[in-house]
Formats: sequence, structure tokens, C-alpha cells
Amino acid sequence: MKKILILLAIFITFESCDEGFEELNVNPTKPTQLDASTKLTFIQLYTGGSSYVANLFWNVIHLMQNVQHLNDTSYVTFLYKEGNTHQLFEEQFAYTVKNIIDLETQLEASEESSAIADLAIARIQKVLIFSRLTDVYGDIPYSEAGKGYLEGLRFPKYDKQSDIYSDMLATLESSAATLSSSGPSSYGSADLLFAGDITKWRKFANSLMLRLAMRMVKVDNAGAQAWATKAINGGVMTSNEDIAFTQYENSANDGGPNVNPLTKSFTSRASTQIKISKTFMDFMKDRNDPRISVLCSTVDGNTDPALQFGQDINDPTRSTANSKPNINIFGGSGTIIYDAPYFFQTYAEVEFMLAEAAERWGLAGGNVEAHYNAGVTAAMEYLAMYGHGVNITSTQISDYLAANPFVANDALKMINEQYWVATFGNGIETFSNWKRSGYPVLVPANVANILTEGKIPRRFPYPGSEKLNNPDNVAAAIAQQGGDLLTTRMWWDVN
Repeated sequence: MKKILILLAIFITFESCDEGFEELNVNPTKPTQLDASTKLTFIQLYTGGSSYVANLFWNVIHLMQNVQHLNDTSYVTFLYKEGNTHQLFEEQFAYTVKNIIDLETQLEASEESSAIADLAIARIQKVLIFSRLTDVYGDIPYSEAGKGYLEGLRFPKYDKQSDIYSDMLATLESSAATLSSSGPSSYGSADLLFAGDITKWRKFANSLMLRLAMRMVKVDNAGAQAWATKAINGGVMTSNEDIAFTQYENSANDGGPNVNPLTKSFTSRASTQIKISKTFMDFMKDRNDPRISVLCSTVDGNTDPALQFGQDINDPTRSTANSKPNINIFGGSGTIIYDAPYFFQTYAEVEFMLAEAAERWGLAGGNVEAHYNAGVTAAMEYLAMYGHGVNITSTQISDYLAANPFVANDALKMINEQYWVATFGNGIETFSNWKRSGYPVLVPANVANILTEGKIPRRFPYPGSEKLNNPDNVAAAIAQQGGDLLTTRMWWDVN
């Protein structure tokens, strides 16, 4: 008892005599909260991928081969097995999801005048992150995701994709409206996509809204039309100046995330295994497409289209520099461009979606051909942003459109085949739009006959780590989605 009284007296003494006692135990050089702009930079940098290794497996080896942009014969069976499909899920929830939720929470409590615009931008970035995840896996943690530290929700439930889409669309609508009337953002150059330009962020919000709306055409045509109308009326991208992309650094020895995770992937594999798909190359060659000389080159840097070829998905041989011309990607000079931009959404994609909206519902002025031609033009012009010095001229573009004119009776086919070419490198978007539209018509590899009943995969299975650490919620998600196979259809994938 005596000891307790002594301790109590000491406590009371310090409590009454030194109101700054707690402050003495705070390190003045260590911030209690990171600046919002610092968090946004980190999130945007990791949205493209934490490293080239992860991007190699989920994007290059899986998605870009699924849509037959690339072929890597040594990994062809990966397309029809789980392989490394867990990489995207684990990477994004660990690096971007939990941080974007933290940033959103911080800005909601902020009293800074710029927090209104900053929060709207953060929420658009949040939709970008979650839309990429749900379009690959289907039902995923959403409403409870990223709240392990903030709210103690360590085992988040999996939301239905239909509910996720509903909330993402509403978020984009409200964020775009906010940016139409808010003051400036404080992010500045810390914003890797648009340097705090709220006008471009508003256009991006509406362009993402249009993308999500078009996903829904087969499962909810009326809803798709309504949201597409809102997006178009709100103002979407109008030129290549509005493209959403991250510019990386030129550092060959950096494993990530400061170099482009896509082009870095080709460093270790392009010389012997990764090739342009024969399906993709034949499509371009049949149309005398000038993009061949931009996207491909031999190892010695020759971009002559006549020297380029594609690798058949069922060809078991590996092309090497010693046996036949080898394909490099984005080369133009036979080299890898580490500081190449990573594109999340382009103006070309928007024009193709406007063309389809005009074809389906008479939206966007109803001039399908004009939007189609604008999409082809933008898709060829924006490749100059790779910085390889091989640019496509206006004359080449005009000649291409003249030799391959738009055919109204084949509108949806032509629009979505061009979308397939225009999104080369963005495996998630190409994969998603192929599933939605059915174009181009692709043929699975022979090995699919024994692994997926001859079908091309439609999604990625949930990671084994989730099944181990969050088993009850994963089991519920599998039950509500109808399975956890590569061929399981998600909500909007009813083509």
C-alpha cells in the first residue's frame, strides 16, 4: 500500500506540474502522419505494379498471352493453370488498396481547403485500383477492404461485383461533380497522372465511368446506356493530352517500382522466349498496319515490317537470335525502354467506346464512323509517347484508313478489334474488353483441351493465401459467384 501511495503521489506531481509531459516523449523529427501527396505518389507508382517480376507473371505471361498479344511458349500451360495468378491480388491489396483507404480516411478528416479536390482525386484513383481487381477476379473484398488497421477488419468480406460496380459508378459521378465546382488540388507534381489538374481528373472520372458502363452492356443494357449517357454528358477525354499514364525512370538496374514494370519484364525474357503473337502480327500485317514498326523490331533494331513475324501459340520452339529474327517490344531500336509510360486509359479507348455507344444507342452524336476513325488515329499517334523515335505520320494514318475503311455492317467487330490493338500492353483492359465484346475471335492453345475443356480463361482464381487466411469469406465468395475456376463467369461476363 505504501508503494502504491508513493507512485500515486509521483503521478499526481507530474500531472499537476508538467502539462507538457506527453510532448516530451514525442520525437519532433518523426511525422505522426504522412502528407497526403506523399501517399498519393506511392499509391500511383504501385498501381502499375510493385515490380517487373509480378507484372511479368500476371500481365505478360498470363493476360497478354490470353488475349494473344504475346506468346511465351515455355509458359503456355500457365494460361490454363492457376500458375502465378495470385500475384496481382496480393500485390495490389498489400500496396495500393490499404494505402488508398488510409488516404481517403485522412482526407475525410482534413480541414484543409484543398482536401475537397484532393479527396475526389483519391476516390477516382480508388476506383481505378478496384476496377482492375474486380475485372480480373470478380467478387473481391471492397466495402471492408484495407481497414485492418483502421477498423480492425482483418478478414474482409467479398462483395458482389454488381454491388462493387454500383458503388464505383456512384463514386465517379460524385467525384466528377465535386471537381466541377471545387477549388484546386494541393497534389501538384506529386500526382503522377495529371499533376493535380482537376479538369483532367474530371475527364478521367467520366472516361472511367464510360468504361464501366460499357462492361455492363450484356448484363444490364439499360443501366449501361444510362451511365454511358452520364459519362458523355459529363465530359470525357478529348485528346491524347488527357491520357491517364504514369511516366517511369530510365534505370536498367532498378527492379521496380521506379521503372516501367511492363517493359522491364522483357529484359530477361524477350531475347529468347517472349514473342509477338502470330494472331496479333497477322492482324497487323494483313492490314499493312504502320504500328508494326513501332511495337516490334529485330534484335539488331531493324523495324522493317517485312522482317517481323509472330509466334504461334502452339509452336513449341523458342525463336532465338541465332535461328530467326527475334521480336523486341516497344523497341524501335532493339532496346528495352525502361522509362516507357504505363497507360491506364487512353483517349483512343474513349473514342472507340464512343463509337460503340453511338452504334448501340445513338449517343455521342450518333456518328459511329467519325469516332472510329478518331480512335484509330489517336491509337497510332499516342505511340510516340514511348519515346523510341519511331513515330507514325498523318499520311500513314490516312493511308491506313483509306485502305481499311470502316464498314457499318461490321461496326462492333471493327471497333473492338481496333480496341484490342490499341490496348496492347494493358493486359487487364484488353482481357476485359475481349470478354465483354467477344472480339477478336481467339482460338485457345491445344493444351486447353485437357486443362480447361478447350476454353480460354475468363478470370483469375483467388489466391491460396486468401483461402488459408480468410477461408470463410472466400468460401462464401466462391459460392455466391458460382465457382473459382479460370473459366468461371463473373457478373458482367455473360457474352
